[in-house]
Amino acid sequence: MKKRFLILPVLFVFFALQINTANAGSLSYPCSIVLEPVNEIPNSSGTALIAKVKKPYTDQPGSPVRERTGVGVYADWMPMPSDFGDYDQYEGFAQIPGEISWRFNMNFVKEDQPSWFGGSPWVGKFDEISAELSAETIVSIKLSNSRTNRLGPAILQGTLKGCVK
Repeated sequence: MKKRFLILPVLFVFFALQINTANAGSLSYPCSIVLEPVNEIPNSSGTALIAKVKKPYTDQPGSPVRERTGVGVYADWMPMPSDFGDYDQYEGFAQIPGEISWRFNMNFVKEDQPSWFGGSPWVGKFDEISAELSAETIVSIKLSNSRTNRLGPAILQGTLKGCVK
């Protein structure tokens, strides 16, 4: 009889831990992360906003809606890509390591009054992610050559670890 009473608390603790572990990796939306320089680049920094977005399937009125995950990226005080070699733009890059990745264009933002010490802002977004992102997802800004479609190294980078509930 005593063994049965001991089994119930043990089972309760076991299932409680399983439920807690299952929820530990889920992300909270919307979420923002800081993108840090991969190597020492004075003043360069960025941020990414990760959010659930509802998008219609078509541009027709009354079109059914689908949910996707969007990643919007903003980087500031970025050197010109050509400062790093044969590159002419930056691209946003999000990846679930070992599973899937997404590339998206970043656009140079022309400022009315640029900073006197250099660097420029770049922005971009991609809102067609249907995969479930995890805390291990990496968001980065990489160098790119638009003529050769060659993707270079990451300049700024961060993970979604700070987005975990």
